[in-house]
Amino acid sequence: MTRSPLRSRVPAALLGAVLALPALPALAADYVVVEAAGIALEPGASLDGGASLTLADGARLVLVSAEGTTLTLVGPYQGKPDQGAAGGGASVTQSFANLVAARGADTSALGAVRAAATAKPLPRPWLVDAATPGHACLQPGQPAVLWRADAVPEVTLTLAPADHAWQASTPWPAGQPELALPADMPVGDGQSMLFEIGGEATAVTLHLLPASVTGARMTAAWMAAKGCTRQAEALAKTVK
Repeated sequence: MTRSPLRSRVPAALLGAVLALPALPALAADYVVVEAAGIALEPGASLDGGASLTLADGARLVLVSAEGTTLTLVGPYQGKPDQGAAGGGASVTQSFANLVAARGADTSALGAVRAAATAKPLPRPWLVDAATPGHACLQPGQPAVLWRADAVPEVTLTLAPADHAWQASTPWPAGQPELALPADMPVGDGQSMLFEIGGEATAVTLHLLPASVTGARMTAAWMAAKGCTRQAEALAKTVK
């Protein structure tokens, strides 16, 4: 039995940014796993678009392609990922809509969704908004760079992992919107960090970009699928 990939309507907010990305030639898509449940695949694994897949009932697989398409397959499913893509995968824009709908239905994440929806656009893609709860994507081997919309006052930044295994504090000078963290700061994929600025605490879950995710379209789709929607928007706007 084959089940069609999930779809959603395209919100206008991201459409212009996505259209700014260059078109790629229509080749057989290769995919990278974003999420996998009920199947022996790890996030970051590469898949041949022409290879056959079998998903048991209840299994779920989220893939992104080089073209920036996000494909969600739900078992029971048997066939090639390209067959599902031919049935209509989700663009970066649609991935954003899926994410908002899913997280909006989760009352535990509702506050983070609302905060992200009202936050200012990021000036660059690889910035972590230290004052807005939610998700942030990082490049492995690169220091995390924090950003704050209100850079007028000097504040004290306190950061710690969610398990409070360690804690550090540093001044954040006035007039400085960005603050690079030490390159050797321990960061794990899926790790939640707590940032406190001027007495206001924020929880941000960090995601490390897999080496298998390459190119602007695939990276933006991966960001959106991970919940780093403002970073995906910023990346889309930088590509001519």
